[in-house]
Amino acid sequence: MFLSNAVRDVRLLKGMTQRDVSEGIISQGTYSKFEKGTADIPTQALIGILNNLNIDLEEVLFIANGYSYTEEEKLYREFFRFSVTNTKSLEEFIDKCEKYLEVRNESTIAFLHQISKFLLEAFRNEDIYFNKSQALHFLDFFSNKEQLFIKDLYIINAIFFLFPVEVAHLTIEYVEKSLKKYKDFQSINRIEVNFRLNYSLMLIKDKLEDKALQQLDLLIPKVKSFKMHYQMAIVYIRKGICLHNLNQKEEGADYIQRGLLILETIEEHELYSHMQKEISKYQSSNK
Repeated sequence: MFLSNAVRDVRLLKGMTQRDVSEGIISQGTYSKFEKGTADIPTQALIGILNNLNIDLEEVLFIANGYSYTEEEKLYREFFRFSVTNTKSLEEFIDKCEKYLEVRNESTIAFLHQISKFLLEAFRNEDIYFNKSQALHFLDFFSNKEQLFIKDLYIINAIFFLFPVEVAHLTIEYVEKSLKKYKDFQSINRIEVNFRLNYSLMLIKDKLEDKALQQLDLLIPKVKSFKMHYQMAIVYIRKGICLHNLNQKEEGADYIQRGLLILETIEEHELYSHMQKEISKYQSSNK
């Protein structure tokens, strides 16, 4: 289905006339030709029409593709969703990428394929973490870009926790520039929260609790504002670990209990168990 056909179908389903959606943007005659696929319209006009229809471009593209994501978009979403430590998922994803790349040579899918092959081999060798040169090699893919776009941020976030802390410092500085530009974009808050949560754990592992606290304190108002409950629980627990290790044991214990209580309340039992293990692993017993 062409994009113009999808826009027409949405208009009809919403019970709107061609004049309703085109008025003040383009003439009804031009709009009619657009729906028939006999004329193109400027991008700004398309945006105005979609605003009048109260629908965004991503949804229209989804409809135009038969209420489905494109094969490329499906691969992106699968990469962002699966666990990088699941060998079966990695093998299946690599196979899908190879079949896609036989038909179309798309650089980002080729990059995801390369990352996945590396992770599969590393996991089989029981060492999934990147060393400095490996992490910098993967970051080179983005280094020639003046800014990172949303999909770039998602890709980096998916592998960020595997970086050594010295490369993570550089990555956060690089990422923060784009996060600021996208501060009003719909999904940016979740991306930023995930980045800083991953970074906080790296800093805790490296016994840099002061720096970890800075990241966690930046997150508290954000997770509260957007009602990110399980992320709030992780923030509280990690803040508690940091405070404990900095010899503020009473306050640290309070934050840990608050975090565990949130997870218990929202019935996140698997995450509750995981965070208890994290507490046992990273909370110092000699401070």
